[in-house]
Amino acid sequence: MTREHGKKEIRKRLENDGLEHKENGNTGLVERVRKKRKRLPSLERLRHELVYQLRESLRASQEKMNNPELTLAERHHWTQIHTYTAQVLNTILRDLQLKDWEKRLKELEQNGLTYKTLP
Repeated sequence: MTREHGKKEIRKRLENDGLEHKENGNTGLVERVRKKRKRLPSLERLRHELVYQLRESLRASQEKMNNPELTLAERHHWTQIHTYTAQVLNTILRDLQLKDWEKRLKELEQNGLTYKTLP
């Protein structure tokens, strides 16, 4: 490992710990700096991930509620879970559809197309 490579490695480690390495002559000062905030996922990616997870949950609950080896009470419980999950998924998909319609409507209005200009 070269000396320059070692300095870069030290700088990386300090930055990961929320510290900064500044060189002033022969002494290396270490100062505390704010850690960079991690970028949150976009709402669109978050919604798509949520839809994926809910679909997987629906698939799993479908298998459980159709499993003849489970008791009637257990299958009833899984049917309720399946219904609740489907309601949540339906709400999220409806919201996504409304957002898409609003986006398309804004595009039409920006292009000058409104219900008054249509034949």
